[in-house]
Amino acid sequence: MSPVVVARGLTKSYGKVAALRNVSFHIPEGAVAGLLGPNGSGKTTTIKILLGLLKRDGGEVEVFGYDPWLEEAEVRRRVGVVHEKPLYPPDEKVGRLLRHIARMKGAPRSEVGRLLRLTGLSEYAEAKVRSLSRGYLQRLGIAIALVGDPELLLLDEPTANLDPGARVEILNLIKALQEELGATVVISSHIIPELQEVCSYAVFMQEGVVLDHGGMGELARKYGVPARYFVTARDLRLLASELIKEEFAKSVELGDGYLTLHVEGGAYAAAEVALARLAERGLVESYEIRTASLGELYSRIVAR
Repeated sequence: MSPVVVARGLTKSYGKVAALRNVSFHIPEGAVAGLLGPNGSGKTTTIKILLGLLKRDGGEVEVFGYDPWLEEAEVRRRVGVVHEKPLYPPDEKVGRLLRHIARMKGAPRSEVGRLLRLTGLSEYAEAKVRSLSRGYLQRLGIAIALVGDPELLLLDEPTANLDPGARVEILNLIKALQEELGATVVISSHIIPELQEVCSYAVFMQEGVVLDHGGMGELARKYGVPARYFVTARDLRLLASELIKEEFAKSVELGDGYLTLHVEGGAYAAAEVALARLAERGLVESYEIRTASLGELYSRIVAR
């Protein structure tokens, strides 16, 4: 698939402080990409440049082939965003606020009901914004970002300052929305491990530098970290009984229509030889690495 976002040699400084230093990466279409790193690594600056809100000092950037600074209107038409600390009118009702934004974007009024359902806000349509918890304020932000059916969602620290339960709910919502709507999603976060259940792609940053980026399978193999294979088969229980005998299988879990195979780092070759062999026997339909240990990945990337 062609990349939705391409950055080449981006630089940005605030006075004498270099926020971005020769940043290069790309994000493929349809990915859920994590823009990951500690606070101060340049994630928010990168998102602002992608939106055309901030002018870069040097380098090149393209979003859907457009330069965000020179062609901001074209980019913003295709992008939805949730900023790290959004502000909404506290006395406005949730449904009315969404209808107003839909009207501004030229979206049909019927879209509001759909977005309320998608984000779990239907029962809060008549509630005032000030009455929402932080978790539901983030749901509102996501609903607003989805007005107009954007092809790219940029979510800046969407789980920051949420309690653990609310963080899990927001991440599950993001995952479900991507699967249903098919948009490319970029999530910035300094809480790296929690995104491993969501991300299919990762860009690791530190002190304004991109340390590495790539698909989860690619990075897992490169750095030898534990990973999970998602495997489909006609008879999952029979397949599980075969896989659990293998030395490389740390554990096997049955899901709804798929099987999750946990593999230790360094065992990918053995796992894929076995999966290919089982496919020849008709026991495996498809398999791919979906998730890896993001926390361990980051530690190894920083230490290299």
